Amino acid sequence: MQKLCLNDNCYNITKQLAKKLEFLSHVSKYIEDAQKNDDLKAKTAWETIRIDEEKHAGILRDLLIAEVKDNKL
Repeated sequence: MQKLCLNDNCYNITKQLAKKLEFLSHVSKYIEDAQKNDDLKAKTAWETIRIDEEKHAGILRDLLIAEVKDNKL
């Protein structure tokens, strides 16, 4: 039986994915707050950041899936 552990690479991917997902769980509130304050510039900035973070989370998710498939996790 092979003992698997969380190597540095897997740990880094997992940690950063968690951070991205935590941010994404809050960003709708930031957008809502900007909209309530009639701040179109801030609303647009938060929406742009959300789109970028969703892409980054997807990249990290795909990396993590590849690590699991390669039995590195």
